[in-house]
Amino acid sequence: MPFSVPALLIRFAAGGVLAAALSAAPPSADYELLFADEFDGQTVDRVAWNHRVGPRTGQGINGLNLERNVRLADGHLIIEARQETIDGVPAHTGGGLISTHRFGYGYYETRSRPFMAGRGVHTAFWQRGMGGTENNSIFEIDSHEIDSTQKIACNNLYVDVSTRGYLELAWPHRGQVPLHLPPDGWWIDAYEYTPDGVVFYDQGREVARADFPDLVAAQNLWLTALNGVGTVDPHLQPGETRFDYVRFYARDHAGHTLLPNGGFEYNQDKVSLDLPVAWREAGDPAAGRVVRGAAAHGDFKLRHAADRAYAAATTQTLEFIRNGDYELRARVRVEGKPRLARIVVSGLGGGDRTLDLPAAGSWNSIRLAGIAVTHHRATITLESAGATGDAVEFDEVQFLKPPLPGQEVRPSRSFAFQPGAPIWEIAQQRPIAFQGDEKFYFFGRNVGLGESMTVSLVLTPERLATTFPVARLPKTGQHGWGVGLTAEGGLLFRLGSQADHRDLLVPQAYRPGQPLRIACVYDRGTATIYVDGTLRQRVEGLTHAPQDTTAPGRLGANSGRYEAAGDVTLLARDPHPPATAFQNYRGTVRHLRVYNRALAAHEVASSPEPTP
Repeated sequence: MPFSVPALLIRFAAGGVLAAALSAAPPSADYELLFADEFDGQTVDRVAWNHRVGPRTGQGINGLNLERNVRLADGHLIIEARQETIDGVPAHTGGGLISTHRFGYGYYETRSRPFMAGRGVHTAFWQRGMGGTENNSIFEIDSHEIDSTQKIACNNLYVDVSTRGYLELAWPHRGQVPLHLPPDGWWIDAYEYTPDGVVFYDQGREVARADFPDLVAAQNLWLTALNGVGTVDPHLQPGETRFDYVRFYARDHAGHTLLPNGGFEYNQDKVSLDLPVAWREAGDPAAGRVVRGAAAHGDFKLRHAADRAYAAATTQTLEFIRNGDYELRARVRVEGKPRLARIVVSGLGGGDRTLDLPAAGSWNSIRLAGIAVTHHRATITLESAGATGDAVEFDEVQFLKPPLPGQEVRPSRSFAFQPGAPIWEIAQQRPIAFQGDEKFYFFGRNVGLGESMTVSLVLTPERLATTFPVARLPKTGQHGWGVGLTAEGGLLFRLGSQADHRDLLVPQAYRPGQPLRIACVYDRGTATIYVDGTLRQRVEGLTHAPQDTTAPGRLGANSGRYEAAGDVTLLARDPHPPATAFQNYRGTVRHLRVYNRALAAHEVASSPEPTP
């Protein structure tokens, strides 16, 4: 059954050696274990978990999740994959659990044995909001997604701040990492979610990293095994996926807010502005809404007002946070003379803390310090009541441990896509290393798309090889693009498809072990290649162009052994490409940026210098 402190710590003291032997442990000693389920009871704890039920269909998926396929036995959570007939219709059935609790920044770990006997089962350990009435759908972290029999695991970060689909930043991180299961099939998988992004671990070893700062959310944990993914081997079912435990650890992040959507930027006009993402509304349901314009920061704010007397409360609860002293900060603006305007912090384990808001027509910065959290949770309520003409506005609401001396509190991130910015970028903080195996990153079909585009990056190849480190090349047609290397030391900018393309070549452009700064630009029929800031090739009058939307892109391995089928990754229909296929890239990639516009020469010249 699930435990939270202090009962959990007592249990682990009794089990000490065994628990340590089966755990990879957090990456730093300052993490505190705040929640775990060891699955050693007789039944699933319905206080901590809901069952995942209902159909899951879409491109490459046709499955049904049933509560009866999930049980506890032998100290494990067991999810069965079956072939059944339900109401006269054949069905691929699976199941899973979804936590009732929401978790934020921290280190998450599980030990599991995924079903690998035959094709068709998709096992995952992941975090995502529920959307709908739960209203906390902000992102998705897939610590692992494994399609049975396939030797690759997905480590993903999808930014999805609306329930109507992913944001314009397509697939910020969709990493495909070779999977090395121990002989008994049990492995330890984990991820660390911090204000800097997400780090993924397999067996205690870092395998991928998604740099995405100030993405704040508190969302549900999912342990699932979907059936009916891709081709199914029905004669090898029934089968099962097992989870031994799931654990959550937290540590302090001084100066960083733990409160999701305190700047009210996550709705982005895509979710009803009457329902602030991550918050719950009480009182007059029409009195509290997100409003665009005249915000203290960014584009959006929360406004309490009505054309009649009103009373409104906008509330959010944080669970499984570290104990200690916190402070609340906010920007507020009060119009008229409302009879009530305040922020209340409650559920702390002691007395509530209340801050009455000053009456002023302009934005004021407020701060409530010394908030003692003693029960690992806090509820923040933005509350007001008034008459017609009264209004209270909130922005930049933050709940945090005090910053360190000299540390500035960063404002909430605005998730509006900025025109002219990269549509996709990766490896800005450190290089990504590729070993020539099947490790690669998918990126979206809208990346490097249109009548103008630019891809810039720093490559350090380990060897001379014919390879395409980054490409979005469909199989046919004339409308994709790729950046390639030749075995003779040349650099290619390919426009078109695998079958029909036009290559721009810069001969003798690279040497193994030497960093190479590249910018390839396409602008309405004209293509240029810059190497280390110098124009090396230019061709006009091209009919091939990057306007195809059927093919996702790849960074790293481009052997074509795996393909995207909707939001899962499966072996390609032809998993054995011809001998003329590209070699997988071996080397590092850094400062990759892809734009849906043409960079000017002076912008190319100011791009990052190679790092030895």
